[in-house]
Formats: sequence, C-alpha cells, structure tokens
Amino acid sequence: MVDLRNRKPLGRGLDAVMEAASQAAAFGTAPSENGAQMFGHVPHIAPEAYFHIIFPPLDARELADLERSLHCSIPESYRNLLVVTNGLHLFGGKLTLDGLRTDYSRKPGIRLPFDLSDPNVHERPRAADPTWFLFGFYSEDGSQAYIDPADGRVYRGNRNLTQPRLNHWESLDDYLEQEIRRMASLFDDRGRLREKSKPTTPN
Repeated sequence: MVDLRNRKPLGRGLDAVMEAASQAAAFGTAPSENGAQMFGHVPHIAPEAYFHIIFPPLDARELADLERSLHCSIPESYRNLLVVTNGLHLFGGKLTLDGLRTDYSRKPGIRLPFDLSDPNVHERPRAADPTWFLFGFYSEDGSQAYIDPADGRVYRGNRNLTQPRLNHWESLDDYLEQEIRRMASLFDDRGRLREKSKPTTPN
C-alpha cells in the first residue's frame, strides 16, 4: 500500500485519505494494470467497482503537460496533491478529484481520473470566475469544488456555479480531512450507504 502520511503540507488531508483506504482494504484490494491502487471491492455498485482509488503520481513532465492543457498554473496546494496521487476516486464515485487523463480507451483493467481540462476548459461553467480552479465534483448533484486563488479557500458550488459558495473550507488540506471523514460516517463497513435517503453532499 502506498504511504501518503509523510507527505506535507497536505498531511491531515492525506492522513484522512489513507485512513479511509485502510478501512476499505478490509473488503478487498487490487492493483489496476496502470498502477492505480484500488481499495474496497463494492460489487453492489458494479461487478468490478472499488470504493476508493488512488492513482499513480504525476511527474514534472506530466504536470507541465497538464498546465499547458489548462492554459493556467495549477495552485500549489493542488500540485502538492498531484505529485502524490493523480486525483482521487472516493466512496464509490460519490466524490471525485480530477487529474490528468492520458487514456480514453475505457479498457477495463485501466483506472484513470477524470481530466482537469474538462471543468476548467472544455466544459467550464459560464458563471465560473476566470481565476477559479475547478478540481472535483459530487456525483449526487453534480456540484463542483474549486479553489479561489484570491483567498486560497476551497468552495463548493452548484453544478453550473450560479450558486458558487454553498460551502467553504480554509484550505485543500481542511477540505480533504473534513469531507473524507464526514462522508466515511455515511457508509457501513462494506461500503453501503447507511441511510439511502440521506444526501452525501455537505449540508
């Protein structure tokens, strides 16, 4: 298992990632063909689905390629995440953090993140401020998470960002720590929702 705990400055957030992955490992682990580590087999979602996926990190060349595709610099806090894991797939896809996608073949043995260029370039909401860095989404309602470089905070807005500040966190580290621990409380020890009627998005 990859050890993320000594990577700073996202220490608390990555601790939360590893804690969630370690707990899910009790009901299955597997590597993908391209080196992604998968934790918690959840066949009630899909036959080959896993609860959490940690992707191989990006190197300097890949980060440069990604920035070229985004036409902007990646915020330092998110860059610190990408050099540890190329995005995250959490809680059976209920929460997804984007990265660099290099293969669109949909081969079943390959696991890759959604690409950051989709929300930031190709499908960027018209209401998004040009400076915002969009990096993740909640599958339940399509709401989006982004970093505002003006204050370094993470915000959640609705799908088209016409309501851009439904929630906020002081940093990406706080966001990861608090959201992973909040969402973990919604699932049982086999990755099933405890209350199907309860939203998985923040209040």
